[in-house]
Amino acid sequence: MRGDLHPNPHIKALEAEPVDIQISKIDELGIAGCLYPTTSVLRDKGIGKDEPAPFTRALKEGEPQLSYRCFDLRALEWYYNDPRFDFDVDDIHGRILKKPNQAGEVVLDRLEFFEFGFAYNEQLDRVFAAFLRYLNDLPTDQQIAMKQHELAGEYNLHPDFYRTQILGQWPERISIYDAFLEERYHINQICELIGKPNLFLTVLPESKRPRGFGILFRPTNREFRAFSLLLDQLLSEDLNSDFFKGDLEMHRLLTDGEGNTVRQRKGTIQLLEEWIDKNFVPVEEEPLNEMYADFRAVRKARQKPAHRFENDDYDQKYVTAQRELIKRGFRAVRTLRMVLENQPFATSYSVPHYLREAKVWVM
Repeated sequence: MRGDLHPNPHIKALEAEPVDIQISKIDELGIAGCLYPTTSVLRDKGIGKDEPAPFTRALKEGEPQLSYRCFDLRALEWYYNDPRFDFDVDDIHGRILKKPNQAGEVVLDRLEFFEFGFAYNEQLDRVFAAFLRYLNDLPTDQQIAMKQHELAGEYNLHPDFYRTQILGQWPERISIYDAFLEERYHINQICELIGKPNLFLTVLPESKRPRGFGILFRPTNREFRAFSLLLDQLLSEDLNSDFFKGDLEMHRLLTDGEGNTVRQRKGTIQLLEEWIDKNFVPVEEEPLNEMYADFRAVRKARQKPAHRFENDDYDQKYVTAQRELIKRGFRAVRTLRMVLENQPFATSYSVPHYLREAKVWVM
């Protein structure tokens, strides 16, 4: 190891380069670095053969410390559901942190801290991945239990997890969930410029997501329905009817079964559509039609459980369903922000380039 693949040559962090490349570097630069025995040599010598912890044994047998293993998400269900642990997950990585013991608590689990990331196969099925170095820190019994959930096949680390953890670089994009919330923020900022009340009622703390607003850790029907509800609560349900007052008639007149005229309050999506049609002349109608359809698609996904009983189940299809739903939610707020930017007094408003260019991760 020369230190040109990883800054610390004194640990075998990554796989060695092909032999021909190593020889060419020796010819050019000499032997400058650290030499490590190969995995086959260590195994032939029996190094690690008596080690019961599978991931510790892999390190003893010479596997790179920053090689990773992939696991079914269910391997972490215990910690996800256990209130003794802080379980923090974003769209790239996660961590499990043991909370301080309460007086008299019997400690049933010796895990104190564990970090992991996410990985995907060609179908974009989500699994979690952990570097061998961190798997080695788990107690033996937990390593054995984790090993039972290890997955075969080819899975690639989330690009920004690889970029930040292996290359030591800044992330390339932001999460679509963070981008959605940022678009809401900029929409409200634009509302102030044009002299209108905030279009979204809820003002969220900076960089703070509502609990549950992110990728599904468990791809189940119940988790997906909970997310659909939350997304709609942040979208059409959070629209502020005061924004439209003075510009639109807030009620519509209907006739009941007995011929009486009834005043019915208009829904927020209808008010939004009427306000845009009155105050904005698009070059093309299609983006607006897509935006209205996106608002209604999120509302429909939220309402579906109310119409029939559904059993809970565990299936990667909910990962795909959530991915498609958040794409529609993000497209809706992004288009809405661009509409408002065309209003008088807002044309000079500037949003970050990653929002302008929609540089977001949808994984």
